[in-house]
Amino acid sequence: MSFPNIPNITPFISVTTEQTVPLLLSSIALEELALAHIMNAEAEKLQFVLGTLGDTGVTLSPAEVSLGDLLDVNASVQRTLRDVIKKEMLLEFKFENVLDLIATLPPPPVVIARFLYVSNQDDDTVEIYNIINPTDPVRVGEFNGGNLRNPTGLAITGTTLYVANFADDTVEIYDISNPTDPVRVGEFNGDFAVPIALAITGTTLYVAYFAGLAEIFDISNPTDPVRVGEFGVGELSVTASLAITGTTLYAGDLADDAIEIYDISNPTVPLHVGQFGAGDLSRPEGLAITGTTLYVANQDDNTVEIYDISMPITPVRIGQFNGGNLDGPFGLATTDTTLYVVNVGDNTVEIYDISNPTDPEHVGEFGAGDLITPFGLAIFTVLG
Repeated sequence: MSFPNIPNITPFISVTTEQTVPLLLSSIALEELALAHIMNAEAEKLQFVLGTLGDTGVTLSPAEVSLGDLLDVNASVQRTLRDVIKKEMLLEFKFENVLDLIATLPPPPVVIARFLYVSNQDDDTVEIYNIINPTDPVRVGEFNGGNLRNPTGLAITGTTLYVANFADDTVEIYDISNPTDPVRVGEFNGDFAVPIALAITGTTLYVAYFAGLAEIFDISNPTDPVRVGEFGVGELSVTASLAITGTTLYAGDLADDAIEIYDISNPTVPLHVGQFGAGDLSRPEGLAITGTTLYVANQDDNTVEIYDISMPITPVRIGQFNGGNLDGPFGLATTDTTLYVVNVGDNTVEIYDISNPTDPEHVGEFGAGDLITPFGLAIFTVLG
């Protein structure tokens, strides 16, 4: 009997009310499964005594079963099933309590708008697309803020967009309360040059630099990041991409043609715990995660590699895809059942249906005529 993956519950309780519901339902299901095993065992007990279970290789003693023996076995089964019935009643009460809990939860938010930001590196802009219809993006504008120079990585928290300003050695900060008209509200830089990739978890922003290493910023105040550390010494050489799932951070290393793995249970002190992809990857330029699936843009191979990250520190390669038209894939982003892939060689963004995450289906492209060396992607969802 297998068990579901239970989230890491730290001393700082991080499980929301909404997250407790599937955990409670999982516990009920596991108990029901256990009771099913018990009932099956009791049925096989009767079959064994009656001689209808098949050849078990076991000889009864005494060889002949009397009526009294059958009644004793029947009484034993009855006692066990009474206990099962009692447990079923308790599970019913538990399930009813979960239903009451569900009734107290607010209705799920409704997506009223969704936008995709694409860093347009050689145009010194960030393009904005309305992707409420994910397979038919509509360009709604662009912005520069007056000082973007070769923008690369993008990351969003709340209504704040961070843009890695590759040629200016800064990270630009934009307020995207109005998603189609971002307002520049500041910039910051760290101790290293040429920022290229960004990733956020909670109130922590990671900034990877092209020449290796990454810095850590506290963004409790999103418009005033505070540097709190760095990592990657001895592990990162030429970093181009970052992605986070739970307490695991992945960093694409172009020099090693591999992905470095960090445990970020303590977000300000990443711990290097492994590496994967060597032999499969050639310039891993982009990373994106949906559920337990990790996509890696494999630039020099013109493919996107697929890894199962059910066990985050031991990813398993399960395939790759191309769609017949990838030429230098870079940045990646996912939303619901759609994967966007920056196609630098074609100056487009390719669209894939990932309803089956391990078998993406190419469903279109966009950006031709608008994009000049696109690089990074970020998705902003407006809920109502």
